[in-house]
Amino acid sequence: MHVVIVGNGIAGMEAALTLRQRDAEARITLVSEESDHFFSRTALMYVLCGQMCHRDIEPLERGTYERLSLERVRARVTAVDPERRVLQLSDKLPPLSYDRLLIACGSRPRPTPFWPGYGELEGIGHFVTLQDLAWLETELHLSTGHDRPPREWAHLEHTTDDSPYQRREAAATRRGTRARTPVVIGGGLIGVEVVETLLSAGLSPTFLIREDWFWPIALDERESTWIADRMRHHGVDVRLGESVQRFEGTDGRISGVLTDQGGHDADLVVIAIGVVPNTGWLEGSGIERDSSGGILVDEQLKTSAQGVWAAGDCASVRWFNGWVRPEQLWYTGRDQGRLAARAILGDEVRYARGTWYNSAKLMDIEYTTAGLVNMGVEGEASWFFEERGRVRSTTRIVHVGGRVVGFNFLGRRWDHDLCVRWIEERRPLSWVLDHLDEARFDTELVPPLRIPASARSPVASPP
Repeated sequence: MHVVIVGNGIAGMEAALTLRQRDAEARITLVSEESDHFFSRTALMYVLCGQMCHRDIEPLERGTYERLSLERVRARVTAVDPERRVLQLSDKLPPLSYDRLLIACGSRPRPTPFWPGYGELEGIGHFVTLQDLAWLETELHLSTGHDRPPREWAHLEHTTDDSPYQRREAAATRRGTRARTPVVIGGGLIGVEVVETLLSAGLSPTFLIREDWFWPIALDERESTWIADRMRHHGVDVRLGESVQRFEGTDGRISGVLTDQGGHDADLVVIAIGVVPNTGWLEGSGIERDSSGGILVDEQLKTSAQGVWAAGDCASVRWFNGWVRPEQLWYTGRDQGRLAARAILGDEVRYARGTWYNSAKLMDIEYTTAGLVNMGVEGEASWFFEERGRVRSTTRIVHVGGRVVGFNFLGRRWDHDLCVRWIEERRPLSWVLDHLDEARFDTELVPPLRIPASARSPVASPP
């Protein structure tokens, strides 16, 4: 059996490893346009900051592919014919046939609105791919970082202009100086990561956020205000409620950003308005997708085409609350890759998305979330407590009829496994408040969270 996997990110690699563990004889081919080697995308910012080198973010030894007989094809897939079971490849490479196909092609930057100047001026880009990393290293340091990236990570010359992996010329190269006045557009996780890397480079970025507060899909106004205040404390010019109108340039290079509230000087612009499934190449294949571009799959992660599965960021799965949409998280990609491999091998499997959870660090503030937070559940109320003292933190617990359905924490570390368990055990708010310290995951010498009796009322807190 020849299994072809399009994409060698977390979903594709976990599928390949699972397949090989179960079937020593199967022919397994990984097709990737971005790089030859599996790497941790969430660690790109640490390379840009100089805290890690390029090889540090490759979780597997490079000899793993040869040792496990995993074939690699460095190319772009331009089309698939499910009836003939053939992939068309770029750069005049011969078609690649398969018996089973797993599409794990991940995400690409969300297309920008019509902003005049985008695509015409140097110094404008994203921070999603390895090629984006190389571009930003040049813009910020006039080099590719503390150590040059391995040759295998170099840009593919045959990549076309509509590819998220195309090479981008740095404005700093022609200008002869590194960026001095950066602007970041978009208030989400990628945006705040870019802001942190710019601060580490000694710059003071402008952060343009269209919404009234930072990251409204995850934080409420009180939580967001704290994050914005911390960014300003570190030297970030946070601008809320500003919408980009156009980009302005000089000699083909970005020189400013015009918004509905005025103009901002800029010799570097990083657009961080989210990602979408990288599935445009499936046009005309007959493989069904939803309005986001996500590939529709059943409980076995099988697509509408015979012999084709999908996993990771590009797959639209059924969530625990009934939504059908992609899950763009590292651990869900891992789980889906493993399950898709078992389905390809004929196992009776079922992907049941569990309770949502995630964690991150927003500037120097810990963030943990679990369950139904900011999802507009009917009849929901929020219990909120803000801690001020040796530790500053916020605790928001979402409940419906007294039963806890979600947690949002800032400022302390929490064990999301316990929080998820309490949600699934349908624990009441009063019980959770009595046991909350059990989920504390703080480092040594951090005092426990003390909630006064007067703050334990289950009544929803005011906005």
